Parts: sequence; C-alpha cells; structure tokens
Amino acid sequence: MSSAIRVCLFNQSSGGDSSLRQSFEKVPGVSVVGEYSTWVGMQECLLGGGTDVVAVNLDVPDQAALVAVHRISEVAPEIGVLGISASSDPETIIQAMRAGCGQFVRAPIDLHDLQVALERIRVVRAPAAAGGGSKRICVVGASGGVGATTIACNLAIELAHVSARRTGLVDMNLEYGDVGCMFDCKAQHSVADVCRTGVECDHMMLESALEELRCNVSVLARPDRIEDAREVTPDGVESMLRVMGTMFPFVIVDLPRSFSFLSAAALASADQVLIVTQLGVPFLRNAARIYRCLCQMGASEDRMEVVLNRSNASFERLKVEDVAEHFGKPVFGIVPNDYRRVTTSRDLGHPILTDSPNSPARMAIHQMAVRLASRHLGEDAVKRSDAPRGLAKLWRR
Repeated sequence: MSSAIRVCLFNQSSGGDSSLRQSFEKVPGVSVVGEYSTWVGMQECLLGGGTDVVAVNLDVPDQAALVAVHRISEVAPEIGVLGISASSDPETIIQAMRAGCGQFVRAPIDLHDLQVALERIRVVRAPAAAGGGSKRICVVGASGGVGATTIACNLAIELAHVSARRTGLVDMNLEYGDVGCMFDCKAQHSVADVCRTGVECDHMMLESALEELRCNVSVLARPDRIEDAREVTPDGVESMLRVMGTMFPFVIVDLPRSFSFLSAAALASADQVLIVTQLGVPFLRNAARIYRCLCQMGASEDRMEVVLNRSNASFERLKVEDVAEHFGKPVFGIVPNDYRRVTTSRDLGHPILTDSPNSPARMAIHQMAVRLASRHLGEDAVKRSDAPRGLAKLWRR
C-alpha cells in the first residue's frame, strides 16, 4: 500500500449517504478515490488500479451487497474489503466475512473503530505489497532466567519501530510463558485456540485471536490454562506461523527451552534463530548444546546467532572474544547489564523504551533490530531514530 490508504466507496442504497464519505474523509491518512452505486462503475475502478480498500454498505436488500463483496474478492483479491452495517447480529457479520470482508464496522460509524479497521487491513496487506516475504525470528534461552523473553518482546517492539510496520509476536512457551505479563495484557484468545486439532487457521481467525498492542505489536499469547497446552498440534503451529508470515514482515517466536515437536515446527522454516545466553560457563555450555542440536535438526549455521545478555565486562571472567572463538562466528548482539531498568519495565508491564529510552539494554536491542531489518528491508527502509515520541504517555493511558 502507499502511505495514504486509498478507499473506494460502494453504496447501492437508494439516495446514497453523504455521511459515509464524510466519515472516511475525517480519518487521517485516508484518501477517498471514488464512490459508486453500480457494479459496472465499481468494476472499472477495480480494474484501473489505484485502490487499497473498498468500503461496502451492507444494508441493502436481497443480499446484493454480499454478492458485490464476493465479486470484489474475485476481481481484485489484493484489495481489502471493509463491510459497514447498522446490524450487530452475529450472523450478519459471519456472512459478510465469508463473502470476503476482511473487516467490519458498525453504523453509525465511530471514527476510532474505522481507523482501527483500516489499519488492520493495512497490516495484513503491507508485507505482500512490500515484497520479499516475511522473516521468522525464533528466540530461545540457553538456560532459565537468561532473559530470552525480555529480548524477544523488546526486539519485536524495536522491529516495529525501525520498520514502521506492525510486528507479530508468538509465545510458544505454552505452559509458563511470560509474554503477556511483559505487556501487562490478558489476551482473550491464545495459541491453543488457533492451533488445536480440527481448526483451520486463516487470516480472519488470527486477526480475532491476536492482541493488538499500542506499541505496534500483535501478540498471540500462550493459553491461560496449563492443560490447554496439550491441545496444540505441530501441524497447527506450522499453519499458524505460515499465515502470520503473510500478515507481518517480521514474526518473533519466543520458544521454550524444550525441543518438542511443537518447537521443531516453529524452527523448521525459521529465517533466524537467536540463542540468548550469558557470559558464564553453565550458560555457554547449554548454548553450545542448543547450537549443536539445531545443527543436527538440519538448521543452517548461517541462520543461528548468539546473543549475550546482562553482559558486564567489569567482573566476568570470560570475554566476548572467547564466545566468538568457541562458536566460530562473531557474537550477534551484546546487551549490557541494566538490571534495575529492565526489571522495573517487566514488573510494570512496560516495554523498556517507554520509561527508559536511553537504557543501554534498550539501545543494544534497538541495534539488533536495525541489523535484522536492514537485512530484510534494505538500509534505506530502516529508521534509526530514537524511541517513538509520546509512546510512554500512550502506554500508561
């Protein structure tokens, strides 16, 4: 999509409705490129290009609007479809979604709801429009307490910032994951809801299951009940991650330290695996074991990187050079020990950058995000500025 969302209105109701156009014109970053009441005119607009979203008035008789939605999806499948109706009947919404509506907004239109719906369409379609596919980055800790989840969560935020696109984050530690706690959110849906036996995961299901955060990150949380983790299947994980790959330019997967069939499904098509460890002999021994295990599973060494967390050269006996020599490659990231700020952010459920944007730990994770984004998007597409202004105030609200 272009920077402005180009919207075409399709309204078959008699007499039209000027308030529909006025609502869209009030949303920042939206350009209304056309308004049609007949299919012939609408079809010419679709075939001519230059449209990102078609907003369809569903409140017309004889299901004519649903037929139009289906036609739009067939003629221009790359264009997002937004349904608008005064009805809140679940059956109406389901029929609209089945016909091809990616999002649904109730009339009279609430501008905030409209803006959120348009942004979700942009998020789903931006990676495909940008080209180059999506990158899956798996993060695994060498031992308990090394800070792998902290790295994964804050890396997702930084990638969203430097790429200016929403990033996906999946908590695959299904029994004891802390991703939700890191953001102080209690998700309504989880990995178990979309990855269990008999469930066919698709865009619509994932959009409803993802928790949309203020920091431009979409979280798929672990199940609330421990026993629900048993319902997750490897095929379900593979399908879920494949669909997420069509929705986000970057998908961060926070993995547990156990190498089960579920972890193998996540690792199978990973573009990058970050092994988080510390400068201590027990941690590095486990990191080496994980590294060897991944190699035996068929992972390319080029895809695996070592990240040193809580590094403090003033008292550690081992040096970064020792780690690089042991693994035969430079250390990908070195996150300084900033225990007070990082612990505070975790306890408050805030990303580090909201309260401590100049934290050495935050800046190190930011640099890792820049490197990863530059590899995928190119140098020119990556923002290297400081933390987004006003995010701390927005997060507290």
